[in-house]
Amino acid sequence: MSGRVVILASSVVIFAAFLALLSLALLRTGGAPASGGVNQDFGEVSVEQKAAPGFTLELFGGGSVNLADLEGKVTLLDFWASWCPPCIEEAPSLNRVYEEYHEKGVEFLGVCIWDTTKTCEQFLEDYEVAYPTGRDAEGAILVDYGVKGIPEKFFIDAQGRVARKFAGPIRDEDTLRDILDEMLAASS
Repeated sequence: MSGRVVILASSVVIFAAFLALLSLALLRTGGAPASGGVNQDFGEVSVEQKAAPGFTLELFGGGSVNLADLEGKVTLLDFWASWCPPCIEEAPSLNRVYEEYHEKGVEFLGVCIWDTTKTCEQFLEDYEVAYPTGRDAEGAILVDYGVKGIPEKFFIDAQGRVARKFAGPIRDEDTLRDILDEMLAASS
């Protein structure tokens, strides 16, 4: 009986922590997450070009990456979850474009949110994700970036500024290539 009480109490604490995180996100972003957490407003979103919020992300498989260490590179910051159908749909395209652009001074960084470590790792294995990826377990990164749904992508220029944002999947690899080419040309 006491084991059940411990499980119930743990579940209540975890749920309360999730609600607190969601409340913080709502306060900081001034809005509500998209329906079901999956971003329904697909396409480019207007952003103020400003310094990208810094963070250190612990990576699956070990190690970590600090965003400041990527200055000088064009960086695609991709927020996703294993249970998100558009994230699943675009995973192969992101991998292909990453493989093409990684040697050109472009870095992709995946941030798994609203998910468990086990399911994030399974997604990475199932879809053979090649770029560095970690889990934002506390939700601090998603709050700092004002993520309202998934997938969401932030394009950070070589000077470390958020230059563009896309809500929803980028289904057309050529669109992704055009954006990266434009950002690389601007950084030359």
